[in-house]
Amino acid sequence: MTYPFAPIGLIAIFIVYVLYLLLIKKDIKTLKSILYPGLPFVAIWGVIYYFLLK
Repeated sequence: MTYPFAPIGLIAIFIVYVLYLLLIKKDIKTLKSILYPGLPFVAIWGVIYYFLLK
């Protein structure tokens, strides 16, 4: 029953990692390579949760 919460945890980890790259490492090149595949993941799960909770 915890399967719906897995993407929420992954999104939280993604946000923490992006903040780490921005604030601590200041590595824009790696950030771009992580951000482009990560944003569609977040968008797809946002749409799925929108229709599940509607």
